[in-house]
Amino acid sequence: MEITYLNHSSFFVEYNNKAILFDYGELPKRPKQGKLEKGIFELEQLKDHYDKLFGYSSHRHADHYDPEIVNQFLLNDLLYILSDEPQLEFENYMKTKNFCRLLPQTTANIHILNFANTGSTDQGGAVLLQDRNEDFSIYYGGDLAVWDDLPEFYQGFAQEFDWLTNQVEDFAPVQVAFLPCCTSDGYQEEPLLNGSKDLIRLLKPKIVVPMHGYGHEHFYKSFVEEMQDRLQEYPTEIVTFSSYNKHKFAEHSIILTYAENTGDSIEVD
Repeated sequence: MEITYLNHSSFFVEYNNKAILFDYGELPKRPKQGKLEKGIFELEQLKDHYDKLFGYSSHRHADHYDPEIVNQFLLNDLLYILSDEPQLEFENYMKTKNFCRLLPQTTANIHILNFANTGSTDQGGAVLLQDRNEDFSIYYGGDLAVWDDLPEFYQGFAQEFDWLTNQVEDFAPVQVAFLPCCTSDGYQEEPLLNGSKDLIRLLKPKIVVPMHGYGHEHFYKSFVEEMQDRLQEYPTEIVTFSSYNKHKFAEHSIILTYAENTGDSIEVD
């Protein structure tokens, strides 16, 4: 597996000649053309490189979703999946066989992918997903977090956490968990960190990657340090994307890793 950071909450995950694009939004602004190593997804360059190529967005906010990219997938007969809210309009361009809408607290089998889709404490959802031909799962956290010390965030997170707890045993072990590390306006609150700790304890991922840090990238480092401090019952190791492939990891450790620059990537065994 290779994971490339495309800024903010977007990642391109490649595995066994298949690939998934996560949360490539209109924001932050990027050139339309370019290479992955510059943090740019250009479908025309990549669409013929894989046996299967999927797009996914956790919700419709502009930093996670780009209708132009979605349309490119659909026009090229490629599957795009959106975690959505039932009250939001199902727009005309979505009404094709290759657009799939996941509603809160639902499971779905879509093509070769199995999904457990939570709701969110913001919009849309988070997903635990597995390619049925593979022996690992991926957790993508979207905007599901305890964003602040307010009852609605605690209650909303607890509701989704409880539902997810009942789904985990139906999926293969989690290879990587992508977790939001701070608010868009630059706060990393204790409730968010404690909620992330609880998710890691539940999912037991091999790798944890913080995200949602555009303009506040320093929070990636502090997030993994906070997780290491909160997870002292587990062996953990902190490493940047740039040094990941040179590092020798202890067996059974949880790897807390983060990108320092857009376009950074890691190769995962």
